Amino acid sequence: MEHSTILELIQNRAYSNNYQPPKEEIILTIDGRICGTMENIICFTGLPKAGKSSYLTACIASAFTAFPIFDMKINLPKKRNVITYIDTESSQYDFYKGMDRIKGFLQLKAMPKNLHAYHFRDLNQDEIKDCIEYYLNSVPECSVLIVDGLLDLLLDYNDPTESRHLINWLKKITSQKKIMVIGVVHTGKSNNQTLGTFGSMIDRYCQTVVIVEKNPKENIYELKPKFLRSDADFGSIAITNINGVFQKCF
Repeated sequence: MEHSTILELIQNRAYSNNYQPPKEEIILTIDGRICGTMENIICFTGLPKAGKSSYLTACIASAFTAFPIFDMKINLPKKRNVITYIDTESSQYDFYKGMDRIKGFLQLKAMPKNLHAYHFRDLNQDEIKDCIEYYLNSVPECSVLIVDGLLDLLLDYNDPTESRHLINWLKKITSQKKIMVIGVVHTGKSNNQTLGTFGSMIDRYCQTVVIVEKNPKENIYELKPKFLRSDADFGSIAITNINGVFQKCF
């Protein structure tokens, strides 16, 4: 890299006494706690089939209501009110079932126009990232991007170089595109920790990491705080499935 380029990189990132950054935009709250702000990464973690998607779809639906759903609330900026959901894991049937769950939360027959949803299961890790970058360049109104699941953007989640590249890519798109990213990452069955080298890295860089746990004997799912950088921990949020409909446990 030429010295002039390095100097420009440094100067463009120097502290300025005359610059006042915009007020922090709070996008996601859980139980009234600040969990997600613009230009940050949030992770929903848990074992496979633990109920992460149930909480995630409720969280998405909360962007289109005046009230929280299961104590979760997304508030989209008025001028950038597009929220985008990308599914890299599910079958097409389960993908559409998840979208039906969002419509059910909202009691709507059609999806809100400013909710964009895509099924990328058949794409490889590079194709997924290329599609996301193309989309963000084409839809500047998008302020919240959800990737269900982040591990599909890697070949090997234990490879430190590849994991570092993905972390850097997430930092880049959140900063350059001024968006908040919500990612879903599985945990391991042996220790319930976020999977692999990538999991250890993403835990450090996330603003918030939450974990979803399932108690099959009592048919209860719980959302719990794991790491919160910007606020105190919230209390666990329990839901149950009654006749195919998720309801909060009181």
